[in-house]
Amino acid sequence: MDAYLDGMKAILPELVLTAGALGALVLDLLMRGRDSKLVGYFTMAVLALVGMILVLRVGSEPTTAFGMVVVDSFGVYFKLFTVAALMVVTSFVLADRRERKHNIGEYYFLLLGAAIGIFFMVSTNHLLLLMLGLELLSLASYSLAGFHKGERKSAEAAMKYVVFGGLSAGVMLYGISLLYGLTGTLDLAVMASAGGEGMPVGLVQQLGANPVPVALAMVMVLAGFAYKMSVVPFHFWTPDVYEGAPTPVTTFLAVASKAAGVAALLRFLAVLFLGPNVQEIVAQYGAQVGQLLAILAALTMTLGNLAAMRQTSLKRLLAYSSIAHAGYILIGVAAMTGAGFEAAMYYLAAYYFMNLGAFGVVLYFEGCVGSDRIEDLEGYGWKAPLVSIAMVAFLVSLTGLPPTVGFYGKYLLFKEGLDVGLYWLVGVAALNSVVSLFYYFRIAKALFLKDAGAGTVNRQPLFAGLLTALSVLTIFFGLMPETIEQFVRKCLLVMS
Repeated sequence: MDAYLDGMKAILPELVLTAGALGALVLDLLMRGRDSKLVGYFTMAVLALVGMILVLRVGSEPTTAFGMVVVDSFGVYFKLFTVAALMVVTSFVLADRRERKHNIGEYYFLLLGAAIGIFFMVSTNHLLLLMLGLELLSLASYSLAGFHKGERKSAEAAMKYVVFGGLSAGVMLYGISLLYGLTGTLDLAVMASAGGEGMPVGLVQQLGANPVPVALAMVMVLAGFAYKMSVVPFHFWTPDVYEGAPTPVTTFLAVASKAAGVAALLRFLAVLFLGPNVQEIVAQYGAQVGQLLAILAALTMTLGNLAAMRQTSLKRLLAYSSIAHAGYILIGVAAMTGAGFEAAMYYLAAYYFMNLGAFGVVLYFEGCVGSDRIEDLEGYGWKAPLVSIAMVAFLVSLTGLPPTVGFYGKYLLFKEGLDVGLYWLVGVAALNSVVSLFYYFRIAKALFLKDAGAGTVNRQPLFAGLLTALSVLTIFFGLMPETIEQFVRKCLLVMS
């Protein structure tokens, strides 16, 4: 009984989220959908409570609950990331002038449900629980993408998301079943450390006898992660879904959902190839996986940046931008070192500030002009100077220019790439950063260097204040990166 209670305490954040999701649904029923803002405020309170619980767990000793859920600082890092992202996304929903304010209680229920899936994804070494968490996140995301059922683009986004998501989940699940058949276990730590005698046999025996089945299984599992991260060639769904989904949902998919995919991939690779008890032949195989990821990184950032140059829609432009940034993150992952993973985690923190802010500005101007087309923003820099200057800060950070947090994040990624000999990949990334400068500053040009149109700006002081705060933090952490860097290092060391 004591062991069961200890396990329940270990998953307290997940239990609070579950209770909060059900509470949001019941509250909306009691309100009869009259004022869903109250449900939004309730969601913010639930997220704040979960955040406080997680903060108290920073630096605590790792433990395992129910043999499947790993409670450690690595998981806490990404859970805090998710909570912080969802609080901003919920604020976006409340501030969205194009979103109706009644009968949308399910919106918040689905956001909290997606968070539960993320929490289990980032906190397990067991492939079964990883798959269940991924599916819970995906099902909630499908519903959110098609939340505006009466709009053709929203319905199309949900349909494409379901089709591509179902296909990638099936491929990933088949890869997991192959790994189970080859090794006799779904536990990554056992899979990496088993000596090949008795059951489970682990990876060592299979790699020694015939590595081809392992390679096939590994490619299928990585395909599932690549889909969630929008990595080429599994990126096809991203532009259409980002454009068709409600902008707060697009923000969630671009930030929290993508970070969950990165977190699950980092844990998968770290436990399987970089852990202290990994068999030597398994660790050597990890280097080959890193080479594959390096090739995917180059393809992803190049396609994302080149495709973004042709976009006229801000949401589609930022969708291709997010694809490119997945490629940058993969530089640190492809290094297959603790320092490389640390750089990837830092860049995700940088990505949090600059991407949330950029999508927030899109949402702000959508409420003014009713469109996300770049040409419709011409001259609005002088009508909404505070928000427009914040947007320039986000664009500078997305490009990777000083003194922003994006610059330091790219510096860490490039440094780790050079340290492991990925000179060609760093060169490709540097060239892509130059290319991105063109399309990012096309937005700044439209805001400040074009004649103002006849439109007016409906002021939203609180929303503008939130975007300004994000822009200030984007610059502050670029000048003082040690705070995030030390926290990331602490979480990574506990993980390894």
